[in-house]
Amino acid sequence: MHYTQLFRSLREAKGLTVEALAERSGHHRNTVLNVESGRPVKFKTIAELMAEMGYAGTAPELRSMALLWIEEVSGIPFSRPETETAARKTLAAYGAGARQAMRRLDAATAAEHLTAEQIDLLVFAARHPAALSILAHVRDLSMGLGTEEDASTQLKAAEDAEG
Repeated sequence: MHYTQLFRSLREAKGLTVEALAERSGHHRNTVLNVESGRPVKFKTIAELMAEMGYAGTAPELRSMALLWIEEVSGIPFSRPETETAARKTLAAYGAGARQAMRRLDAATAAEHLTAEQIDLLVFAARHPAALSILAHVRDLSMGLGTEEDASTQLKAAEDAEG
């Protein structure tokens, strides 16, 4: 079933016309028509309309509506059992890959005798690539400087370029 069909059948089961639901919810009549015709609408709007029809946030009807709406906007048939099976296999494969990467990382850090502080710095650098760029500028400046005064001038220029 499509979410539009479910919505219409739920509205009709409550004995509401399009106009009555629109008036009750404070939405325009066209909003209700957009839901029932499958035009793009936010799920928040559908949930508001469902609430006005008397369906609680935990109602199975709202859950079904959410699942069907997500299927429509994503193109992924979540309500089919084979989709769930495929998703579980993909997650398992991802988990296996993540565990393998963790083992390789653990082996590499052990082989290099990295301290916890060094590992923390690597993690910081990976999360903040701009910091690496600044450090590279400072390193380049310090490698090619003749005097302390030149270093100060070039460091100020590098800071201005980054800022």
